[in-house]
Amino acid sequence: MQTPNETTFKRPYLLLVLIELALIVCVAGGSAYASIAEIAHPLAPFLGFVPIALFLLIYLSVTKRWSTFYFTGIGRLTGRQWLQYLPLLLILIVLLIGNKGFQAQPVSYFVYMLLSQLLLVGFVEEVLFRGMILKAFMQKGKMTAIAVSSILFGITHALQALGGQSLADTWLQIVYALILGLVLALLVANNRAILLTVMFHGLHNFINFTGHTPSTHRYDYIVLAILVAQLVWLLSSGRSDTTAERSRERFA
Repeated sequence: MQTPNETTFKRPYLLLVLIELALIVCVAGGSAYASIAEIAHPLAPFLGFVPIALFLLIYLSVTKRWSTFYFTGIGRLTGRQWLQYLPLLLILIVLLIGNKGFQAQPVSYFVYMLLSQLLLVGFVEEVLFRGMILKAFMQKGKMTAIAVSSILFGITHALQALGGQSLADTWLQIVYALILGLVLALLVANNRAILLTVMFHGLHNFINFTGHTPSTHRYDYIVLAILVAQLVWLLSSGRSDTTAERSRERFA
């Protein structure tokens, strides 16, 4: 009998297309509506995430598939696994320094932004990319699943170009999202603790939206350097674990 964690997807590419369409229609459409309607509320740019978040919440609860998409208890993580997440904390600190703290805004603004980034953007994007897409393509191999989810995460952020930003900024954002996607996908695939990536994703966006806009990309490059170093570390440690496991099997 198949358990929830053994769920397979017969049409992973169809799932991928549906997810991308949902993001384009809901997120881009919601943002366009908020702009046309001139809605000034802090949550306005993220209205499109609401229907997707509600659908995912209902779907995961009704089907009881939270564990299928890596919502297992973080209390199971070992000390070594927690260590793999430390660079993410360093990234948040670098962003906070680079953005020179926070803007002068009412407390309600920070509450709205924190909730929207954690419960809407962070939750939706992590479940879709590091949950559903990663799980759907895992049957084709772990590294294939990680690559597909990360590439799609990077390409999806190309939609930011529609906002009128420069081509150079758009490419930087795509590369940033791609490498970040690889790191987060590796962490989820290795540790099955997507809740931690949801929290990081939400806090990452919260700091960027509530901080001052940096005059240069200096801190972006610092974050990229940290991510590349973390990516190399995760890949090398993964190969070491695989080699050690094969050695134990050989001499068992």
